[in-house]
Amino acid sequence: MLTAAPKASVSHVPNMAAMTDRLGLGTVPAAWPTGVSQLALTINACQHCDAFEVCTDWLVRAPKSIAVPPAFCPNAPAFGEAQAKKKA
Repeated sequence: MLTAAPKASVSHVPNMAAMTDRLGLGTVPAAWPTGVSQLALTINACQHCDAFEVCTDWLVRAPKSIAVPPAFCPNAPAFGEAQAKKKA
C-alpha cells in the first residue's frame, strides 16, 4: 500500500532555493544538471538538515552569488557536482 509522502518543511524550502540561486543552479527539475533524482536527494537532505538556523543566518549575510557552498551545508558535495556538470 502506498503512503503519502511526508510534507516538506516549509521553512527549509526558501533556504534551498536561495542557496541554489546563489550557486547559479536553481531548482527546476528538468534543468538540474545531475538529474531529477539527485535534486530530490538534495531537497530531502535540506528538509532534514539540523543547520536550519545557521543556514538562514548565513543566507542573510551571504553575497548574492557564491562559487562554493558553505561547509556546514550537507548538500555541498551535490551542489559542487551539479555546478561542475553545468559548466561541462
